[in-house]
Amino acid sequence: MAIIKYIEFKNFRNFSSYKNVFDNKLNILFGDNGSGKTNILEGISLIAKGRGIRNTNISSLIKNKQNNFFIKSNLEINKNNLDIQITTENKNDRFKKITKINNDYSKDSLDFLYQSVSYLTFVPEMERLFQLSPSYRRNFLDRLVFSSENNYNKLINKYTKALHERVKILQNKNSDSDWLKNIEKEISTLGLEIYKSRYFLLTSINKNINILKNEHKFKFNVELKIKDDFYNSNISYEKYLSNLYDSRHYDMQYGGTKIGPHRSDIKAIINNDFDASQLSTGQQKTIVLMILLAQCDFLVNHKNINPILLFDEIGSHLDTDNRQILLDMINKFEIQFFLTGTDKNLFSFVSTNAHFYNIIKQ
Repeated sequence: MAIIKYIEFKNFRNFSSYKNVFDNKLNILFGDNGSGKTNILEGISLIAKGRGIRNTNISSLIKNKQNNFFIKSNLEINKNNLDIQITTENKNDRFKKITKINNDYSKDSLDFLYQSVSYLTFVPEMERLFQLSPSYRRNFLDRLVFSSENNYNKLINKYTKALHERVKILQNKNSDSDWLKNIEKEISTLGLEIYKSRYFLLTSINKNINILKNEHKFKFNVELKIKDDFYNSNISYEKYLSNLYDSRHYDMQYGGTKIGPHRSDIKAIINNDFDASQLSTGQQKTIVLMILLAQCDFLVNHKNINPILLFDEIGSHLDTDNRQILLDMINKFEIQFFLTGTDKNLFSFVSTNAHFYNIIKQ
């Protein structure tokens, strides 16, 4: 179990300096818009593989007119305390995140950290999840997969790189056909792995929502599905490879690859009747919270993973149903929560054991 005990920033986002000690359970950060609440969650989320909850360029995390940022944290993993330091390195005008664990940045140390820390996140845009672009929903889905499959981002990155390479080969008239065949074989293999991981996740969430719905009295019945005509047609490696071959001319003209998991979408069917895109903002938030609750239950009870929950601006649009789901999560799981909102009173429904932090704009 991972717990963020302490964090300190220097020249990070809007903070010249900031430090705080956190509770093992429920931490609520409140303050005006622009005070830096989201930035604190982003700094916390960097204590893992990747570029944080906003997936932004590392250089943009550095406070204006500064050359570097510094994050120091104390992290407890299975009752062992680790000192984490995160900073940047500029090579050839490209910034890279550098992480040290107890002053060690060896691969073994980093692998241990990344395998020990998992996040589930909520950001305000998710209130319109089913009205946003397919790419946003794919990213939402992939973040959920990543919470249980630590190497999943490597799979996505390799797949994306192979797609770009294929397009370059197609647009180069003097390219080697064997090279193209090998790239398409790699795309087929990686694409099928991504489909498999996403399908397993959605199946797990659907199952867990059904198990949890009686206990939590969910307002809706929800079924998540992959929306992808190519995937839904009994896909196989041979068929994938054949379709890539058949689409070469089209893909060369349009500079992309028209089949594969990068074209997928997800949809949520409500009460076996209509799509979640027809729901109100507050109702879509309910669906997202149901999904996060189901995934959290799966991680804790089936994967032995205790995620840290980072819920940004969760205080808005909290009707009775949403408050109850959030409260159920807080009461059900012995994990660490970070919740943000503009007003302390938005969280009056939570336990008196919550620790509140007033974030003031610098």
